[in-house]
Amino acid sequence: MPTIDTTPQGVKLMPPMAELEQNYYEITELYDLAEELVDTVELSEQPEAQLALVEPLINDVEEAADILSEEYIVIAEQQGKSVNKKRIEGALRKLYTALDAYNKKVTAHVGDAVEGFRNAADPIVKKILRQLESVVAAFIDFVDLSLSRIMSVSHAEELKRRQEKIAMMLHQIGQGA
Repeated sequence: MPTIDTTPQGVKLMPPMAELEQNYYEITELYDLAEELVDTVELSEQPEAQLALVEPLINDVEEAADILSEEYIVIAEQQGKSVNKKRIEGALRKLYTALDAYNKKVTAHVGDAVEGFRNAADPIVKKILRQLESVVAAFIDFVDLSLSRIMSVSHAEELKRRQEKIAMMLHQIGQGA
């Protein structure tokens, strides 16, 4: 028998506890990836030079993960009623900006003394980007995020390609672009 949605428009229902926990682990996975990035460059050739390139990204990942995990706990504890949208969008924007800055910096250094660096760190950086997409998808369940304020158009297109839930939501609200 079909159910009738009697919630007021714009109110999002809280998912079951298991899903809330899984979303929280998606966020805290960013810490593990930052640590994996540190371990990778420390074990590579010229770790000091390579660490200098990834250190800003590592710091931004950890700071943003702190904010996002704190905000997610507030959302879960208060059943989605208390949302600091600006803080969440700011943390997500910080991560996308840090990833873009890292890519520009590494591209500028290719051919320099850290040429082998790209091979060592890039797979972890790609994991961070994919994890970030999962985090955005987790927050979209609770917060009407503005993707244009968080990421570039190219990142938004990648996100929509990989996160079916986000593509469907954007289509439904007419933001398809």
